[in-house]
Amino acid sequence: MHFHVKMQEQDKALLEKLRNTLKCGKVYFQKEPRANHCQCYRYTVSSGRDIREKIIPFFQKHQLQSPSKRKNFKIFCRVAKLIEKGEHLKKSGLLKIRKLKAKMNRKTVGLA
Repeated sequence: MHFHVKMQEQDKALLEKLRNTLKCGKVYFQKEPRANHCQCYRYTVSSGRDIREKIIPFFQKHQLQSPSKRKNFKIFCRVAKLIEKGEHLKKSGLLKIRKLKAKMNRKTVGLA
């Protein structure tokens, strides 16, 4: 599993504050090749232990502000539990994880 938070270039300090608070992960520049997208920074945590012991408890205590991010985080937690139970080692568990992942980061179309 990997945990990512991506923010615009001017918000890099927030990602660094998050990294320093949680004492795990890395912040790096993610060059965006698409012309209609802004340049951004990404905070990434790849350690399963850090995700279980630091990331999930932190964001359960300090709820994400965006409804879509909250929804994605809840799905992320469900996937983490499946992995913790070893479900990812079974074909049926892997299928469950793929279905959950497909529900994450969906683009929504608003009325403007």
